[in-house]
Parts: sequence; structure tokens; C-alpha cells
Amino acid sequence: MSNTDTDTAARRSAPKEALDAFAEALASRLPGQWAASSTPLTSADARSAVHARLWDLAHASWALTTVVNDRAGLLRGPGGRELFVLPRPHPHTDQYIVAALLPEALGSAYDYEDLAPDGIAVHPDPARAASAVSERLLPRYSQAIHQVLERINPSAGLPFTSQDADSAVLRAAVRTLLLLAELRLADEPSDLAEVLDGGGEYVCERLELDYDMAPLVEAAAVQAVLAAAGIDNRSLFDAGIPRQLRRLSVRPAAEQSALLRCAADALDGPPPSPRLEAARVRTRVRPLTAVAVIASSGPMTPITSVTSAPGR
Repeated sequence: MSNTDTDTAARRSAPKEALDAFAEALASRLPGQWAASSTPLTSADARSAVHARLWDLAHASWALTTVVNDRAGLLRGPGGRELFVLPRPHPHTDQYIVAALLPEALGSAYDYEDLAPDGIAVHPDPARAASAVSERLLPRYSQAIHQVLERINPSAGLPFTSQDADSAVLRAAVRTLLLLAELRLADEPSDLAEVLDGGGEYVCERLELDYDMAPLVEAAAVQAVLAAAGIDNRSLFDAGIPRQLRRLSVRPAAEQSALLRCAADALDGPPPSPRLEAARVRTRVRPLTAVAVIASSGPMTPITSVTSAPGR
């Protein structure tokens, strides 16, 4: 019996175990570092949460909404990329569906349906499946992310008037910026210092925060990265932060990406409660450019002096 026949037989006798084994084998064969896990689909809320991020208008979306599955495979890869894996329904029960999830930092897939890099059906042999995913799905996925990043233009931002924010909202804002920075790092030639600069304005627009909170969000994100790197930093106003950030920015790109992910994971938690009574009034007055001022008892040093790329 061939390896493919063995895999198919195992899948028919133990579908959950077969799905896990396929996801693990697929992850190990994709370019870059991918980690396999699973996500439950046993409740309507769980399926809705997955569907909100499922960047697909074809196989995967149809299968998720019409076929009962207890869980799906989940592959987390470099640059904030995630893949969703489901058994393909009858009559193709020896195959799988692999589709992209919209990166968490970008919100809901419904907002970018026109850019969806639709998923594909793949052979149960992990080597053949990995080849198809690498050649057909991942390039479309990267291109779609690039188009979203161009569309939102994080360095431009949108103006909002003042609005109070509790600690949960600020935590969510800083985490969103770190996830967005991970995407930008993988999408364009840059480093930590560059991708952490300017994104605070986009995050404030996303979470309906006061536009003037952008400098605080950016400074807190830098501090979170330093903490992930094991650098003891107790204050946003440490004059040594720019120097420390420069040192991290010369590390290999994979290490910089891992620091962003580690910092984001450390801030993961329950979503903030809706602030229904908060003011959400747009303003025509564009606030000052986000500049995170970092200083100790000495002269104040703007972080943009070390994080802004030439010509930005």
C-alpha cells in the first residue's frame, strides 16, 4: 500500500487524527516557519469567528457554512499569515481544502472580499499539497495582503476627535500595531524601526481612538518589543530606547518578525467592551503627525528621529 493510500485509509477511520497529521505534514513542507494547530468549529460563535476572517469566496467558505465539522486545521506562518484547512466534502472525501485567513491586524475579511485570494482543493499527499499551496495560494495571499496594506496606507491615518480609552482598549491597540508591523516587515524591505513608525494612526482609526493617542500606541509597541527581546525597560521615557531599537533592527528579518509576534502574543487577551457612549465624532482638523517623545531626565528625544525612513 502506498503512503497516499495509507493516509486516505487513516483519514476515513480517524478523521480528526488524519486532519491533525495532514496539517502537521503540510506545515513542515511549506516555505518558511509554519506551525500547525487546530481551531474548534463546534459552536455557532466559533464558526462565525472563523468565517469573519476566512478570506475565501469559493471552496472553503461553502464548506464551512454547509458541512458540519468539529474542527479545522490552522497553520500559522511568517509575516502574520495563517492558513485554514478543512476536509473536502463528498464526493471528494480524500482531499482537503486550504484557504487563507485575513491577518488579524486587518480586521474582517468582509471588508476586503474584492481582494480575496480564494482557497484551493489539494491532494491528501502532503508533498503534493505543499507544492500546490506554495505555487498557487501563497503568492496570491501575499499579493492580497500587499494590496490591503496599500489601501489602508498606515502612514497617512484618518483624523478623529478626542475619546477616552481604558486599559483594555489600549492593550488591543498596541497589539494590533505589533501585528500590523509584522505584516509590513514581511511585505516590504524594512526593519523594526521603520514598521513601528506611523502605524499608530491607522490603529487609532481602526479602534476609534483619539487620533492623538497614536504616539502613545507607537511608543508602547516599541517598549513591548524591547520586553520581548529581554531588554529591561520600565519607562516609555527612557532616552536609551532609540539606541536599543537600532540594535534590534540589524538582526535577521526572521528574528525581528519573531520579536513582533512574541510582543503581540504577550498582549493577547479578551477583546475590549464596546464603548457605546463614547464620542465618535470625525473632525476635519488633521492632528499633528504621530511623534512618540522618549526622554529621561535629559533632553527629550523624538522616536521619529530613529524610526523614520529617509524620505518618509
